[in-house]
Amino acid sequence: MSYLTVQDLHVSYGPVQALRGVNLHVEEGAIVSIIGANGAGKTTLLNTLSGIVKARSGSVLLRGKPLPERACNIIRAGMAHVPEGRKIFPGFTIEENLMAGAYIVDDQQLVEQRRNAMYARFPILAERTLQQAGTLSGGEQQMLAIARGLMSDPGLLLLDEPSLGLAPLVVKAVFELIREIRDKGGKTILLVEQNAKKALALCDYAYVLENGAIVLEGKGEDLLSNPAIRKAYLGAEDA
Repeated sequence: MSYLTVQDLHVSYGPVQALRGVNLHVEEGAIVSIIGANGAGKTTLLNTLSGIVKARSGSVLLRGKPLPERACNIIRAGMAHVPEGRKIFPGFTIEENLMAGAYIVDDQQLVEQRRNAMYARFPILAERTLQQAGTLSGGEQQMLAIARGLMSDPGLLLLDEPSLGLAPLVVKAVFELIREIRDKGGKTILLVEQNAKKALALCDYAYVLENGAIVLEGKGEDLLSNPAIRKAYLGAEDA
């Protein structure tokens, strides 16, 4: 079953066309990666899906239903967005950041259950509940951003550059976490990632975005071995 279907999506910033007729599908339970160079439109795509940017034309279906217009209703419909650069609230504590991720949940007991589940999944956060988020390391902030995104219990998690600026060992841990969220947490994941080698090795299916348009798609393992993809995106990562 397709959890997310994007059809002929066009997005512009004034006269600049950022997305040009994008079509993609994300099957339920899959990890789907979007790779491409800086400025290709990857972040714009996720921002459009989560309601931050308004599309000029095209359609987005979430589990067969039109995507709501308002961001809060998109979250209620089952999609959460972990943005590029993490965008945690630096002056809030870890606890307060998690509570912000559950702002659409009215059942306080359910909120506490989810918070406790996040602390069980991320023990480092449980040890520092009252610490200001801005004092965490980059890797810890990324863990918090993902945990905050999971507090609404989304079926579909959008991850934008989760490895950005992180040390290699932390990057490895983040990718292991993404796989765990799908395998054990039952989430569907749409991943935007510049580390193309790791993204393609992880995902079930992938799309290559260039200048706002999808130019290639296929199974992650197939694109990983594609000579054109290796030359364009993997050259610096093959060492």
